Amino acid sequence: MLLGEFSMSTEEQSIYSAPDSDTSVASSDNLMAAYVGPKRAEYYAARFRNVENGQSVSWHWPAFFISSAWFLYRKMWLMALGYWIGLPVALTVIQLILTSLVSAEAGSIAYFVPYLIIAFVLVPMYANKLYYNHVSAKVQKINQTDLSYEQKSEELARKGGTSIVAYFLILIPLIGFLAAIAIPAYQDYTIRAQVSEGLSLAEGVKSAVVEYVENNQDWPADNEAAGLSDPSQISGSFVQSVAIEDGNVVITYGGQASSLIQSSELVLTATADGGVIEWSCYSDEIEAKWLPAACR
Repeated sequence: MLLGEFSMSTEEQSIYSAPDSDTSVASSDNLMAAYVGPKRAEYYAARFRNVENGQSVSWHWPAFFISSAWFLYRKMWLMALGYWIGLPVALTVIQLILTSLVSAEAGSIAYFVPYLIIAFVLVPMYANKLYYNHVSAKVQKINQTDLSYEQKSEELARKGGTSIVAYFLILIPLIGFLAAIAIPAYQDYTIRAQVSEGLSLAEGVKSAVVEYVENNQDWPADNEAAGLSDPSQISGSFVQSVAIEDGNVVITYGGQASSLIQSSELVLTATADGGVIEWSCYSDEIEAKWLPAACR
């Protein structure tokens, strides 16, 4: 039995200190602790003890949430390789065979169902057993050398512990996920702000239309009729022009505006109801999510 009374030792003895006798059980125990690393030695001590007592099945939450990253984190390189490459390749072969012999649906089931069972059931259930076997193999291998106990402990501590590779494996997809959410949201916010500039510039044009209607009981044909500057003169950073077209106010976007709304038009239409002019807006070219609520 490799583990026995696997612990962090007494107050006088760390996991890296040699016991009174190199032939004691504690020697192997401390070598396993050296490989696991001091931060989690006590945690895995209890799990390894259960494995030695015949309890191969236990639940491991890190292996449930991030199986592939956990294998790398614990330097189980072959396990990680099998999980990342071996398992998908094997399931893909099965999928192709069943797709050709039965149907595409059967092939998909043959791939995804076993994968989900292995990734989210079997691996978390047997993770402690797998890690126990991994650590045991490392201890047995180094025990076959002529190194002193202290040298063995130091070598296991150097080769074992955890790997920073897993952090990058988790961090990179996380950054990508956050970017996939943040970038479109920021883009939408920016374009809505650009659309709002056109509405601000159109306020003065709307007032000119109202004044013209009050004085002439008719709609102005263009900017000149309403006493306004040329449409291109009513512009901004994101607005190319604001024009009156038979009473309607047409905002055309350009300049530094996003390519998604370049040359697009937002139309403000006026209706006279009992002498009161009310405005509404629409656009056949700008997506509704970028328009004010009144224009959707």
